[in-house]
Amino acid sequence: MRHLTVSSALLLAACGGGVSSETTDDPTGQNVAAAAAEGKPAAISAAIDCSNKPDFVPIYADSQITTCISGPDGTPRHVSGSIVYLTREQPAKVLGWSREQANASGLGQVLLTPTKYTAGEEKERSLMIVVEPMNGGTRATVNWGRSVHP
Repeated sequence: MRHLTVSSALLLAACGGGVSSETTDDPTGQNVAAAAAEGKPAAISAAIDCSNKPDFVPIYADSQITTCISGPDGTPRHVSGSIVYLTREQPAKVLGWSREQANASGLGQVLLTPTKYTAGEEKERSLMIVVEPMNGGTRATVNWGRSVHP
């Protein structure tokens, strides 16, 4: 019987049944793991990683992100962020494209000026895009917010 117990333990360890020591290089995964260890909701911690921006936040295709910050914003179950990027495209085209993307994601237009677009859903998702000419192209600032549901 003792031989069976020892053999079972060795077989279990050989098949990976022991404690895992695997780690990840993925920043989002690291944020989520750290959040779980601290008892924080994973969705809020994952939002801190700007590569994990919400799908309704448009970033122009050939852009270079210069600033990115996001995370819990002090309101319960809410995260927000700000992304600043540069692109070679002209401001009017960037703003028009951004508006089309936001509208396609279901956000309702709130305000449109030649340099600013805002859209949102009451208390669920919000978006503001401001464009300005810079070095023959555009600097765009995208501010967003969203509710997080467990």
